[in-house]
Amino acid sequence: MAAVNIACIDIGSSKVCTIVAKVNDGRIAEVFGVGQAASRGVQKGVIVDIEDATRAVRESVENAQGNAMPKVGSILVGFSGKHITSANTVVTVDNRRTDHLITEAAIREVRRKIASASLGEDRVEVNIIDRQYAIDRVAGVRNPLGMHGLRLDVEAHVISADIGCMRSLVACLDRAGVSVSSDSFVANPLASSEAVLEPEDKERGAIVAEIGGGTTGIAVFKDGSICHTAVLPVGGRQVTSDLAMALSIPFSAAEELKVRCGNLYPEEKVPPTSLEMMERYKISADRLSYIIAARVEEILRMVLAKAPYVPDVMVVTGGSANLPGIAQFAQEVLGLQTRVGKPLCLPKDTKGLDDPAYAAGVGLLLWGIERESGRGVALWGDGLKSFTSGFRSTLVTVWSRRPRVVFGPPGSSGD
Repeated sequence: MAAVNIACIDIGSSKVCTIVAKVNDGRIAEVFGVGQAASRGVQKGVIVDIEDATRAVRESVENAQGNAMPKVGSILVGFSGKHITSANTVVTVDNRRTDHLITEAAIREVRRKIASASLGEDRVEVNIIDRQYAIDRVAGVRNPLGMHGLRLDVEAHVISADIGCMRSLVACLDRAGVSVSSDSFVANPLASSEAVLEPEDKERGAIVAEIGGGTTGIAVFKDGSICHTAVLPVGGRQVTSDLAMALSIPFSAAEELKVRCGNLYPEEKVPPTSLEMMERYKISADRLSYIIAARVEEILRMVLAKAPYVPDVMVVTGGSANLPGIAQFAQEVLGLQTRVGKPLCLPKDTKGLDDPAYAAGVGLLLWGIERESGRGVALWGDGLKSFTSGFRSTLVTVWSRRPRVVFGPPGSSGD
């Protein structure tokens, strides 16, 4: 795989994060820039004000650019929202070759049949992932190329989204000057899982809970591949709202209290700065922990209730995974082996991205690697093409009418 520069934009409810990096030989070789902006115009993963959302995306992109930003050859966009749903489907094709050899043509045919399946007028396929194959009804085949058989079955995991929400997202990116194509989008639970799970986790059976500001993404793995994806319309903001209501304080003050003093297990010796803040709002460490724990327990139980089976491992990631004690708390509440998921596979000299809050952004980079390498791990349906075909698909530069935003060296047109 030749070196290519990738830009990834994670559009969340609390922040919009842009990461620009070089990938080479199947790995993240260098991170050029990271830009963040407070998320505006986005509630629970859905765009509710396209002008505010556009400004947030543009600000994030501009903040990611440095003095020597290289040209970008590929862009991926992560998104969330409760409108994201998933299903597993099986399709079959007959192998008509006289030698019964299974070739790329047969693989393309089964994928075409999956992508052409009707989801309804209000839904659109976003990500399609091959789970496993069967040859002549013998299941468990991971890669059928070069094998022989009369019949080929493929089980695929299909992630779909509301077509109206996706059109709003595409329009927002276009206004911000970000050129996208139908294969630019990855559901955030899928991206985060790629960043925080080891292959052994997927084989054993794992559930990823990506607890962000306004949503909680869920990705469940079994037998080495994803089998369920969903998004809950709850997240860290609900914890903050509980504190604001219980203490009759502004939301911003409750957020600061949660971030600076929050802990699922009250500390015996509270740091002086935290103690001073808790005294200001007349709350004890025990009561603060109680309020936070009640909402976190509810979210964790909702996550597990969405799983089609009880896995062996839970990995908690997203910005709310930084809440002290959350892994131990989840293990006690749910009875599952639990850890906090931080992004893996980062270059050694990268600072700041080894944080659960950046799991989706780093995961998008890893999906970009898969796409550029042509390994076919992810397949995007044709549904998005109908409303992205009007945008540039070369993905060489990021531009807009006014102001102009370019991923590239100063003075470069990117073309």
